[in-house]
Amino acid sequence: MTVHKIILASLPAIVLGLGACEDQGPAESAGQEIDQAVEKAKEAVDPQGPAERAGENIDEADEGAKE
Repeated sequence: MTVHKIILASLPAIVLGLGACEDQGPAESAGQEIDQAVEKAKEAVDPQGPAERAGENIDEADEGAKE
């Protein structure tokens, strides 16, 4: 019974937390651009194999679908 109370008590916080994550601010956009630049630099030093590239493409498509 206590597990149900914990879940019910935390549900509003989870819903509000997910709702707050929809819009990206300028800092998050800049952070993503920096991450992409770092990934490109790593790729230049240590190229990925075909399976790893396919996995990256799937991850990027999933990220795009969430936005």
